[in-house]
Amino acid sequence: MKKRLFFSLFLCVFLIKTLVPEGSSILFLTQAGAESWFPTWQETPSPSPSPDETGCFSFRNGITWRMSPEEVKAAETGLQTEERSQANWSVVYSVGRVEVSRFFADLVYIFRDRQLYMILYAFAPGETATTFAYLAEAISSVHGSRTRGEALEVVSLMDQVYPGMYTTDALSDLWAWVKPDGTRIFLYKQSNASFSILYVSPDSLLSGNGAYATNGL
Repeated sequence: MKKRLFFSLFLCVFLIKTLVPEGSSILFLTQAGAESWFPTWQETPSPSPSPDETGCFSFRNGITWRMSPEEVKAAETGLQTEERSQANWSVVYSVGRVEVSRFFADLVYIFRDRQLYMILYAFAPGETATTFAYLAEAISSVHGSRTRGEALEVVSLMDQVYPGMYTTDALSDLWAWVKPDGTRIFLYKQSNASFSILYVSPDSLLSGNGAYATNGL
């Protein structure tokens, strides 16, 4: 296994403005939740991450951090994907919802400089509170105990991809998990009644972040 480590539903803004060619037939979810940012594709059952006794993060199908888009697509055997790029950012997203625990979500891989940097599961609006609670327990069974997360941290991470896309008051009930290798996992609700799971590479801790306020430091 390799040694290494859009998008929440609001990452739709990034795809609309920068990644999706003008005239595309893909529908995106606005903050008001008017439309789904992926069409209602056929739902495709697929494997979930499994516990890793070494503490190193390993995603579905053995995918690990710093893989290239080509490596990720090769690992996702049988899953149809599409890729979009802009500047040093790229996304590979599933053409169809994938199975996550007992549910289905859109899957988005986010790359910086052609290396896997973040992963997003985006669940459609209308999923129940029971679904959210079940997923919190299911993630804990794989990745260990959880703590309350900070909305500002998720906002800062997503600002690297598209500044201003998230606001802290749009996120709630945020849970966080931290792996021994530095991988961070966030489960959170959004103001349009949808929710997401965001996986973040340890590289994000080393790269710096333009969102920090540094006056007086």
